[in-house]
Amino acid sequence: MADVQAILRQHLVDALEEDRARHLSTPHGRPVYVQGGQLDDHDCPVDADLELIGTLLSDAREALATRNVKRVARLVQTYMTLHDLGESQRHALAMGLLKADVQALEISERRLVDGVVDEIQLLPASSSSGERGTVAPASGPLLSEVLPRFMDLMSTEGGWRAQTLMQNKKTYKIFLEVCGDLPIGAYKRPELAKTLDLLRALPDDYGKAKRWRGLPLREIAEGSKGSESRLAVKTLKRHFAALGSLFKHLIERGEYEGANPAHGFSFPEKMRPKMKRQQWDGERLTKLFKSPVWTGCKSKSSRGKPGVLVMKDEKYWLPLLGLYHGNRLEEFAQLVRSDLRREDSIWYFDINDDGDKQVKNEQSKRRVPVHPQLLALGLIEYIEDIAPSLSDPLFPQLKPGGADGKRGHAFTKWWTRYRKEVGLYEPGLDYHSFRHGVTTKLFASGVSEVFVDELTGHEGKGTSRAVYTKEMPLRKLYEAICQVEWPEVSITP
Repeated sequence: MADVQAILRQHLVDALEEDRARHLSTPHGRPVYVQGGQLDDHDCPVDADLELIGTLLSDAREALATRNVKRVARLVQTYMTLHDLGESQRHALAMGLLKADVQALEISERRLVDGVVDEIQLLPASSSSGERGTVAPASGPLLSEVLPRFMDLMSTEGGWRAQTLMQNKKTYKIFLEVCGDLPIGAYKRPELAKTLDLLRALPDDYGKAKRWRGLPLREIAEGSKGSESRLAVKTLKRHFAALGSLFKHLIERGEYEGANPAHGFSFPEKMRPKMKRQQWDGERLTKLFKSPVWTGCKSKSSRGKPGVLVMKDEKYWLPLLGLYHGNRLEEFAQLVRSDLRREDSIWYFDINDDGDKQVKNEQSKRRVPVHPQLLALGLIEYIEDIAPSLSDPLFPQLKPGGADGKRGHAFTKWWTRYRKEVGLYEPGLDYHSFRHGVTTKLFASGVSEVFVDELTGHEGKGTSRAVYTKEMPLRKLYEAICQVEWPEVSITP
């Protein structure tokens, strides 16, 4: 039985060779793809070609995404007959031809901008001036063939949860769109640099805003020129970490030769002020805790409207826990009754990853004394009432949601809606901003960095700290957490 992949590879090679010949035979000043009668005198040939290829590429991507194999039906039948393929191979062949269309058009688009002639390879420095070297063609399977195996490995053995898998899959999709689906040996630092340049040119809402929907990334970058709202440095680093992991895997398997092409890029930390994380304090903090959730709301479904009803549930407690403890949202959203413990007279939360609970890293496992302000507001009584059994969740209304099944998923969406409703929504001022506030308070009160790291679950520098600061005296931790005071917040028990 004939090899469908070999047929598809040869089909793509033939298409690209035909495309190359078309480029080389086109006179200067004439379009490569647009017919002469379709070009006005004032049109730029390259722009006209790019517009046509862009339209064709959009159609090809849509056909691939919707599995519209009708557009390649004739070609499928030709190959089926020519190579004596079995009926069971028809669909794979058809989908492969759709994919080949996309790849060929992507390369055609790139050739319009970068030229059709391959990059000139210089001889190694050690070669003599009279020595002629030959450059071996790029080898190995196509990237699209490698990715499914790699992502399956990382999801089963590499610890990639659903959200990480989804984010990295998006990275590889971007990389394929920018550089095309090539043999893995063809990707060098220039391809990675081109990807980074494109990412830096994208607006931060390119994946959400309707105006960018369905557009190629290059068009989005071009259409957003002049916008100050770009991808955060953290996002750029995440994309390149995903690419670095892929090439590291390929190098380890002996499938890629040379240094990791995704390593060695710099990501300046300087960010625009509006992109920086803000901190809850002062008048904003006063307004927040004087809003209806803590002073009285209209009803359970109208938490942002003033009334007489104060419901001490997750919407009441989680912001207060963040305010006084600086926890990550999921650390407290997933707590169960057995995680509330008492040593001598000190109540504390045991942050762990038992069962289906998740923590960011090993340092996140820790003991966090309950702040006395939370005790005064009745937190222990709430827990004893809502979670009588050891396995009962402290916030039963929170259900697993999102890609990673996090219990804080729905709360995060509500938290954004609520802040907008009460007029306190600001980009960069969110639940995580409580964490910055607590850290600032602890340092301002002279609390040692070791205790700050232990209370907030931040991974301190150095092996000795990571190994020897576990199980620090609970009394010392309690004394440290008591230093977190917010005189601008006044809540009636």
